[in-house]
Amino acid sequence: MTGKARVTGALFIDMGQSLRGGGWSRPPRARYECLDCGYSSPIVTGAAEVQRFVASIRADHYAASHQPTAQAA
Repeated sequence: MTGKARVTGALFIDMGQSLRGGGWSRPPRARYECLDCGYSSPIVTGAAEVQRFVASIRADHYAASHQPTAQAA
């Protein structure tokens, strides 16, 4: 990547702490903050839930909350 990069969002992930016998002493959790509009997602908890959330939150948020910019003709 060349040139300046602009940070537009922050994804916070806590990988949790698993127990040796299975289960979690602290389950994984995640949240997302959009720095463009100030949106802050609720905290998502659980291994499968966090995996799904991380895979789609940025695209889902931008599709639902941001209008595409019109390009000059």
